[in-house]
Amino acid sequence: MDGTKAILVDVDFLQTYLENKGISQCQFAEEVGVTQSTVNRIMNGKRNPGGKFVTGVLQGFNDLSFDEVFSCSDNLLK
Repeated sequence: MDGTKAILVDVDFLQTYLENKGISQCQFAEEVGVTQSTVNRIMNGKRNPGGKFVTGVLQGFNDLSFDEVFSCSDNLLK
């Protein structure tokens, strides 16, 4: 291992959060500052979130904390 860590999204938590707040993936993407396709790929486990996504979530949604939404892993998606 080269020590590289991946940031992962707790998709179930985030999906529930968006549903409870009545926020669509499109609205969420706009607030975070990424494309809807990026949000879709992250939510479907096809892509790990990048710095822009993580920063956008934490700045755009003050009621969310890093530990609620994200975790770190030694496994990077390919």
